[in-house]
Parts: sequence; structure tokens; C-alpha cells
Amino acid sequence: MRVLFFSLALLLCSAYVCRAYEDGNLEDDDFAEFEQFEADDNDNADFSEEREIPKKVEPKKEQPEANVEIEDEILIEDEDSEFEHFQDPEEFEGFQDNVPRNTEQPKITISKVPININRRWEAYWLEAILCCLLMSYAIAFALGRAKNTSIATNFLKLHKPLLDENFTLVGETGTDIVGEERGWRREAEHCFTMWCSGRTCCEGMLLTLKLIKRQDLVHVLLGTVRPSPDTLLIRVELGKDDCDPFVFCVAQKKIATRLSKEMQDLSIFCGEKRGGEKHGLPASLAVLSECAEAAGGVLDARATAALARYHAHIQYIHISDRYCGPRQPEEVNVTKPPETERLMLVSLALGPDGGGDEVRPLLQLVFYLLDRIKRFRLSKEALAKCEKRRQKAAEAWLRGAHAARQEQAAQRREERRKAEKERILAEDDPEKQRRWELKEQKRQQKRKAPKMKQLKVKAL
Repeated sequence: MRVLFFSLALLLCSAYVCRAYEDGNLEDDDFAEFEQFEADDNDNADFSEEREIPKKVEPKKEQPEANVEIEDEILIEDEDSEFEHFQDPEEFEGFQDNVPRNTEQPKITISKVPININRRWEAYWLEAILCCLLMSYAIAFALGRAKNTSIATNFLKLHKPLLDENFTLVGETGTDIVGEERGWRREAEHCFTMWCSGRTCCEGMLLTLKLIKRQDLVHVLLGTVRPSPDTLLIRVELGKDDCDPFVFCVAQKKIATRLSKEMQDLSIFCGEKRGGEKHGLPASLAVLSECAEAAGGVLDARATAALARYHAHIQYIHISDRYCGPRQPEEVNVTKPPETERLMLVSLALGPDGGGDEVRPLLQLVFYLLDRIKRFRLSKEALAKCEKRRQKAAEAWLRGAHAARQEQAAQRREERRKAEKERILAEDDPEKQRRWELKEQKRQQKRKAPKMKQLKVKAL
């Protein structure tokens, strides 16, 4: 019994030792199974290399079973080959295996096109017209600019001695000055300005020479249909004590009608337009005056004689102590009072030579009017009427400004109300919307209700 038990234990120990020895070999060679797979791949690769060179093998009648098994394996691999479809005859049906090739190259024939050496200039007529227009515009620009510059220079040579007699400083210095000495400042190719100061009865005088746009070919062509002369605009700034409060204007009839509608001071203070015959002037002139004393004081015998003689060159003479420029349109709501100035504006139409001998007596007339305005004084009654008109104009302006402010405030309130309505409707609270609608209905009813005056009665 002991022997049987000992033999069984020995058998189990030997089996355990053999199992442990096999496990140790497997742990030492971890990549053994991969080597086995590589060996199999090499065998297949060798077989494929051998397969690439086909050899005719004569069939043998007797072949061992091992060869049969190898051929079966080869057939199985051929079925799984990825290039098997190239060997399938049904894959390319209707394809010609032997395509006939033509060894002869195709002949290319080049036709001879005749070269037209003579160019047809008639095809470039549009370009030629454009080039001619550009050249003519450039030539007109150069000639017109030179012409305007020569007119300004000649004007300065003729009339600068008279300006030097009446003013201490005539002209300015700088890079835009026409000529070497003090004189015109070039504002544009057709516009020149010159500032004069240092004289009694005025703060200063600005001369603006507005010539025809001779440098612009289009404007020159339009000028042949509707001609316009060269103009000299004189702007004299009067002092506070140099002029009584009155508005006066003498101008050509068409220009007077336009000025009475466009200028703010003339439209307010000078409502009536009178003909020049009533003041001893030619029929082509019209007079706009705030009061009769102002017209009689300005248009004395000397001034009337000068205006009658040179009325063709006078466009307008505007004297005002409330000058604020053109009239503002009704759509514009002005909340600030306009800035007024004491000015005398004179516009003169120059002759074809750009200001010759006719300009000197007109400049002397301007200087005479300055001295005349300095000495002229209105009567107490006329002065009181003028002050009353200015007070009414100020009150009317204040009412208009107040109405404009009220309108702007109403617009702001309406915008706030719309914004509040959109905010209430955007919320998902029907109770809040209902309360807002009730509030809006009460406001509309209160607005439509007639206003009642409350009278207070004192007790006896």
C-alpha cells in the first residue's frame, strides 16, 4: 500500500516538473510564436517568387500524395489572390487584345494666313476722340488758369494804390499769394481773396474776386449759352457804434426779389420793395428799406449820381445790423438764436477785361458810404420803431424756439412710450399688460377731455 502511494506521488511530481520546464521555455522565448509566423511568410514569399516564373511541367501519371496536397494549397491561394480579376476572361468582354498600331505619324498642314501690314485707323475713332477731348481740356485748363491769374494781377496793379490810401494793411503774405508782394490769396483757380484793415468807420474789409471758371472747359461751353460776368464781392465789417440799427438794400430788380426771399434780415424787416424811380435811381434798380429815413440818409445826391451812372455794374448794396445769412428752412428746428453781424455787402459785376476803369469810382462809392453811415443818425421816433421791430422779431423767434423745443420733447415722450409698450408686450405677464392698457386709456381720456378754468371767488 505504501509502495502504491509512493509511486503515485512520484508520478505526480514528475508530471509537475515537466510542466514547469515547458513553462520556463515559453517564458524565455517570448517571440517564438512570431518567429513561427515569419517562417510561414517566408515560405509563402518564396513560393510566390517561384510562381512569378512560370515553367512548363509535363504532367506525370504518378504523383505522390504530398504533391497533390501542395497543388491544392496553391489553387486555394490563387482563388484568394487580389489580382485574380485580371485573369478572368469574362471581366473584359468586347476588349480587343491586339490593338492595331499605326507606325506612320499624322501629317499636319499649316495654312498660310496673309499678314495685313496696313492698320485700319478707322477702328480707333473712339480712342482718338477721347484723346482729343483730354488734350483740349488740359489746354483749356492751362490757358484759363493763366487768364484768371493775369486778371487778378492787373486788378491789383490798377487799384492797389487806392486801397493803400484808405487802409494801413492791404493783402497778406504766404505761399498762396499771387505775385511777390502783398496781394491776392488764391483760394481756387477762379477765386482770389484779399484782406484790408486799418481804417476808420470799419473793422476791416474783405475783397473776393470771383472770376469765370475759365479753367473748366465744360463751364466755358455752358457760358456761351448762359453768360455770367466776373464779380467782385466786398464785405465790410462795421463796428458797434459805426451804424444805427436799420436794414437797407439797393439792387437789381431780379436780384432784389431773390434776396428778399433768401436773406433772413431782409425778409423780416424789409417787407416792401420800392422802385428806384421814387428815389431818383434808374428803373432797373429796386430799393428795400426798413424805414424811409434810412433810405433818404444813405441815398443822398452824390450816392444817387454814382448809382445812376454805374448802375449796370452794381448788383446789390446790402447794409444791415442784423445780418445772419440766408434764411433757414422751416423744416429745421433751431433752438439757439442766430449770430448777427453789422455788415455792408457790395457785389459788383466787372467788365470783359476783368475790372478796369469802372471799378475805381465804385470803390470810391463804397468808401463814401462808409463815411456816410458813420455820420448818419436816425431820429428818436424812427429809432424807437426800429427797436420795437427787433423786439417783436426776438419774441417771435423765442416763440418759435419754444414750439420747437416742445415738439422735440413730445417726440422724446412718444419714443419712450413706444419703448415701454414694447417692453411690456415682450413680458409674459398678462396682469401687467392689462394694468398698462388701463393706464394708457386713462391718459388718452384725460388728454381728450376739455380743459376747464378754475375761478377763485373771495368771500365777503
